[in-house]
Amino acid sequence: MSLVMFDYDGVIADSLDVHVRSFLAAFRENGYDKLSTARDIIDLYNGNVYRSMADLGLSETEIDRILASYQVRQDRLLDQIELFPRMAEFLSGLVLQHKVYIITSNLAEAVQRVLEKNGISGIEKEMGSETAKSKIKKIHMAKERHPGLKAYYVGDTKGDIYEGREAGTITVGVAWGWHGPDRLRESRPDYLVYSVEELSEIFKSAEAK
Repeated sequence: MSLVMFDYDGVIADSLDVHVRSFLAAFRENGYDKLSTARDIIDLYNGNVYRSMADLGLSETEIDRILASYQVRQDRLLDQIELFPRMAEFLSGLVLQHKVYIITSNLAEAVQRVLEKNGISGIEKEMGSETAKSKIKKIHMAKERHPGLKAYYVGDTKGDIYEGREAGTITVGVAWGWHGPDRLRESRPDYLVYSVEELSEIFKSAEAK
C-alpha cells in the first residue's frame, strides 16, 4: 500500500476550457486585465499558482476576491466537465489498494461534485484551496496521516512537480495535461506517463513491493 496523491485539473478532469473561461472572467471582474489568453493562465502554473498571482502584484485580498469570483463562475459550468477516458475506472480500483488523496489548487467542493457525478467514492480526502494555498503544506498533511507509506504525487504542470518534489514525494507527470510532455520534462518528474494504463502500472508495481 502507498499514499497516492493527485492533482485534479488536467490530471483527473478535462477541465481546461472551463478553468480558463472562469479564471479570465474572474480576473476581469476584479479589475485585472493583463491576462487575456489560455496561455497566460497555463503559465501561472509554472510554479505555485497563488505565488504566481502574487508575483503579478496582486495582494492576498485581491487574490481571494478573484478566487471567490472564480468559484461562482466555475460552479455554473461544472456539468460541462468530464473526466479523462478510463480515469473513473482507474481511480475506483486504486482506492481499494492504496490511500488516495486529491490535492489541488481548485475548490474541494467542486472536485467532490464532479467525482460524485462520475460515481467515484473512496477518496480519503479532497484538499483544495480552502485547506491551504500551498500544495507542499497539504502533501505534508496527508503524509502525516499515513507515516511510513511511500508517497507519490501525480500532476500535469511544472508547479505540481516542483511542489511534489519539495514535499518529499515520488513525482509522476501526466503527458495529457495542461503543460504537456515537453514542458513537464523541464521539471524532471520521476516518472512521465502518456496513458492511464501506464499510470496504473506504476501503482501495480508499488503494490507488489
